[in-house]
Amino acid sequence: MYRQVIVESEARIFLRKNRLCIETEELHRLPVEDLAALVLDSRETEVTAYALERLAANGTVVIFCNEKHMPSGVLLPYGSHSRRLKTVRKQISQSKPRLKQLWKQVVRQKIKNQGRCLELCGKENVVKPWIPRVRSGDTTNVEGTAAALYFKALYGDGFIRHTSDTVNDILNYGYAVIRAFIARYLAIYGFEPSLGLFHHSELNAFNLADDLIEPYRPLVDLYAFRYRESVEEVLTKEMRRGLVQLLNADILSGGEVHGVNYAIERTVQSLSRCCEEESEMLLLPELLPLCIHSYE
Repeated sequence: MYRQVIVESEARIFLRKNRLCIETEELHRLPVEDLAALVLDSRETEVTAYALERLAANGTVVIFCNEKHMPSGVLLPYGSHSRRLKTVRKQISQSKPRLKQLWKQVVRQKIKNQGRCLELCGKENVVKPWIPRVRSGDTTNVEGTAAALYFKALYGDGFIRHTSDTVNDILNYGYAVIRAFIARYLAIYGFEPSLGLFHHSELNAFNLADDLIEPYRPLVDLYAFRYRESVEEVLTKEMRRGLVQLLNADILSGGEVHGVNYAIERTVQSLSRCCEEESEMLLLPELLPLCIHSYE
């Protein structure tokens, strides 16, 4: 599965002969087994229950967007794993020291990728000195300190995270897409996404996805950098399509170049090995220059 499809206008979606049919002014037929993601970005779209059921069975993530074109919901393939209870029990049984060590790996790799993002954008790597300061569980919140330095260095002293502007909208959209894909693989491999390594909010159904997304965030940051001086006041179709296409971007995973989609799966697989006590190391991504992965 490698294709991501975005539906941005009124359409009727149904299944026929194991092909997803998207009927707009024309009829488009796509093999279900090729679909990694379907983004529904129009409230005028109608989807049959049968199509949704087959997409879920295939492991395709379906992302629903709101009136502002921001991802607001996701359909996950929970029936894909036959031993989910066993995996959840392994999650629950993990010791706090082990979880803290895994979180330390996540934070360090996130900061490394933030530094690489700065370098790729021609900026000084101001976060590099903070990497060795990350301790087990990041009890001194090095992650937060590095993030404050990083965003100012990347987008300028006037940048404020979580305000309403084009860069923030790009970040929110891109993070949401990658988060949905991480949740997808967590479901496929039988994990309970609300049980995090570090994040533990009772109001968050995706704590674990919010843990694993951290080293992937700089990929979206790198994409957003090109729009830091944009005069656009809303997310354009070009921006949204580019952000979904990041799932096919090159990234380094275990010393090998893979698409982000597959790298996320490898990260979740490594988490499974850690929970089974077959490994102590997560397979986390290393940022590369933006380039769409070529599937041979």
